[in-house]
Amino acid sequence: MKKAVFQASQSLIHTLIEQTPIAYIIMDDQYRIHYVNDSFLKLRKLDKEKTIGEVCYNISNAGSQCTYCAVRQALETGRPALLQRKDVLPDGSVRYIDDYAVLLFRDKAADRKYLLEIMVDRTEERLVRAQYQEDVEEAVRALVGLIEAKDSYTALHSKNVCTYATRIARQLHMTESEIFNISLAALLHDLGKVKIPLQIINKPGRLSDSEFHTIQLHPEFACEMLDGFVQLGDICEMIRHHHERLDGRGYPDGISDEYLSVGSRILAVADTYDAMTTNRSYRKALPRETAMEEMNRVSGSQLDAAIVAAFSEIPMEDFVAGEPGTSPDCQQPLLVRELRDDSLSDVRADQVLDIDTLESAITPEQMQAAVFEHTPCGYVILDKEHVVRYANSFFGKLVGVDAASLSGQRCELFLPGEEDEVRKTHIRMRRQTAAGIRTFDAYLIPDAAYQIYAVIDRTEESEMIRKMDIELARLLQLLQQLLLAEEEQQGIDFCSPEELSYVKDKIEKIALQREQDGISFDLG
Repeated sequence: MKKAVFQASQSLIHTLIEQTPIAYIIMDDQYRIHYVNDSFLKLRKLDKEKTIGEVCYNISNAGSQCTYCAVRQALETGRPALLQRKDVLPDGSVRYIDDYAVLLFRDKAADRKYLLEIMVDRTEERLVRAQYQEDVEEAVRALVGLIEAKDSYTALHSKNVCTYATRIARQLHMTESEIFNISLAALLHDLGKVKIPLQIINKPGRLSDSEFHTIQLHPEFACEMLDGFVQLGDICEMIRHHHERLDGRGYPDGISDEYLSVGSRILAVADTYDAMTTNRSYRKALPRETAMEEMNRVSGSQLDAAIVAAFSEIPMEDFVAGEPGTSPDCQQPLLVRELRDDSLSDVRADQVLDIDTLESAITPEQMQAAVFEHTPCGYVILDKEHVVRYANSFFGKLVGVDAASLSGQRCELFLPGEEDEVRKTHIRMRRQTAAGIRTFDAYLIPDAAYQIYAVIDRTEESEMIRKMDIELARLLQLLQQLLLAEEEQQGIDFCSPEELSYVKDKIEKIALQREQDGISFDLG
């Protein structure tokens, strides 16, 4: 016997898209807006009167079509489209958005297509990631401060290498996440020197063979100190190999070009250049021209020729002496455009189609399919006994079962739990499912006949935060261990009382901020 498929009425679908946290827009193939829900207006901080009937890019891009447009992509390909975007609103605030577009129906008489644009606000997780980045950078710079305090002759070396390496990575058009990792690796590439005796680090003359062997251990020492940091794992290889050579005559492993990552090659160029153009205990700084001549001479044997060439093309005015270049940023590349209030068109709102009159053009089944099956959000409709009347495929993937098999089954997933976090508009839940532990935001949409839930998956975000907090706690613990060694005079004798106090303040500031954010660290 064929199982009956739940069909939502037009009024139920209307209730859902009006109350959902997801932003919905209906527009035609001329980009004229016919409908927006309240979530869209809140997301974009717009008035409905200024939106309905307008061409979307007149509102959002000052009269020019957007360079990247999910709606245009859907029109051109006939398939659903997705773009990730960073929008700057007229008041200067920022929204990070997953922007979807799907063809809704075609009006044959008017030869016009209508589309459903779907926007999911990802600002919260982006801001969480950004805050973590700030905290990590604070801790990393405190570590760098320890390195610089020990090596008086290269006080700005780590920051300079970060500047050069970051700029090279941008010159090579690497992704923002790759650039961020290279920036961190550059800042920490000499971390292992805190374990090298001070008399060797600052020796004015030529090093003995045994002293040089000790110096060669600093990349290994750095990796040992960072061992076990999952989020920093990608940079350990770069740090370990920043003194390797293409011809295999470098250290500590003596590996050749085929085993060297792009990041380690970039660090080698940046480190070599700054070493030659900075005053050292045994010689004066070389002019840029002389340093570049020497780097070109060893290109292909010691340094990567393509990276040396890319570095030589960067104007020196791009660098500010003694300061890092672009601050590390791990956000994925986003399409950026500003939203303005001016340049609105003069089309009257009463010339457009209203959602309540769509029934003559599109069936409830078509609207249900468009909303439920194309939105990256779980939709679940329960009756008053918590029996599932409908669950979309996204929700099925979230909990690890076939969505159709849930129909007719009792669902206790949304019953209150002790660890639930009640927020102003929704509840954040953490549940064990067939797909494993899942964290999600559940929005209850009021309806007289049903319990309707919109479910936004936050599992990746929650797991990311958990790992970040563990990593940051360990990074702070590493700082404390170094400071404890200094205080107990265990061989790391390089911090003045003022420098020691400064780094301690850094640690306390970060830990306090995390506690205020509801996260506590046991740093004892």
